[in-house]
Amino acid sequence: MRTNPAVRSAAQSISDEAARAAASRAFYHLAIHESLQLLLESGQAPGWRRVRSSQSALVAQTTTQPRSFAKIFFPRRWYEGIKTLFRGDRAYRSDRRTHALRAAGFSAPAVVLRGRVRNLPFLITAAAPGESLAVYLDREPVAGGPAREPFDRRRETLRALGAEVGRLHQAGFFHTELRTSNLQVDFHPATGPRFWFLDNEGTRRFRHLPWRRRVKNLAQLNMDHPRLSRTDRMRFLVAYLEVTGLQAHRGHLVRQIGLRTRRRLWENARSAADGPKRDAAAVVPHPSPEARRSTETLQAIQSVQRR
Repeated sequence: MRTNPAVRSAAQSISDEAARAAASRAFYHLAIHESLQLLLESGQAPGWRRVRSSQSALVAQTTTQPRSFAKIFFPRRWYEGIKTLFRGDRAYRSDRRTHALRAAGFSAPAVVLRGRVRNLPFLITAAAPGESLAVYLDREPVAGGPAREPFDRRRETLRALGAEVGRLHQAGFFHTELRTSNLQVDFHPATGPRFWFLDNEGTRRFRHLPWRRRVKNLAQLNMDHPRLSRTDRMRFLVAYLEVTGLQAHRGHLVRQIGLRTRRRLWENARSAADGPKRDAAAVVPHPSPEARRSTETLQAIQSVQRR
């Protein structure tokens, strides 16, 4: 059976394009691999700059567009290898859980590449738009247009954050490090603030989110930004309760957040080697039985967390 010359030519053209695409991908992967090796060796690589990292990971950002982040994971505990056998390495877990968040309709940076360099897992993700929520909330509002515009946007942001965290919990997700430094906020004139969840390695999804996990996430957010007033914190909490339908449990939830916050502040103050110990119980008072408003425990507190 004879093949039409036009069909044979088209097939050859497709084959050539596929070969060029494969060669391009191989070159890209090789360049990335060499850059990550340089980052491990000297902390520097062309086109990359190292950013704030922890003892358990090296993080770098590209210096040109498109912006991306690379994260190389180091073993944290002696049983990390055993954990990897059953659950996959840290890059795999982060990739899988980021995908689960995105599939459920939440914003998380897309994973560009995952692999290993010098037998260490790494993950490259696209940069999320906007700015760090921690930076935004730490910055003093400055009136740039109408006198109340920056303040109104700040309040709307806190309400939107409460609703988004409520939606996250309603979907069964628990973020192990739900702090404002792990959230990116992107403002849209039409739709309002959009929040991006970062550092999703430890994110888990439950059929029914356990109460203690819910309290832990809310306490993590409550520990940030001492300049936030109690009224600002209540804007967040009211929006959260409306989405989750937990208005009837408000008093109990507020008390649990306060208890968890005090305990974590006390533990962090004890472990801080570069400062005096702090009496965490004096920072957030115990709820008074006589208090009519259970929201009194959501005080503006001093954070000893390091972001």
